Amino acid sequence: ISELGEKRWADLKSRIVEHNIRMMAKYYTKIRLARMAHLLALSENETEDCLSDMVVAGTVTAKTDRLEGIVDFTEQEDPLEALNSWSSNTNKLMDLVMKTTHLINKEEMVHKHLASTATTAE
Repeated sequence: ISELGEKRWADLKSRIVEHNIRMMAKYYTKIRLARMAHLLALSENETEDCLSDMVVAGTVTAKTDRLEGIVDFTEQEDPLEALNSWSSNTNKLMDLVMKTTHLINKEEMVHKHLASTATTAE
């Protein structure tokens, strides 16, 4: 095989590995690096190199725990977005508390009025 043919085979293998990693990111939330390497038919170092290249390029989102040997594909929430969500949920909770307090006060006033009319009627 010529040098150009070798390059094409290497490109094809690289594209297949990238596709398989994208599919793993789609269907797995966490996977052991050893299992991932086995599924890709690569060494752990080659798998980690390819995965890190794809993360840097923005193709997949992943975090690797090198001590545990686990790849985590879950999307990390932006801290600002998490804060906005928390603030929105807090505002909704406070609205519910205010409505509940209003209804309790209204109920107490109705009962006081009924009690006062009952005592004056006697």
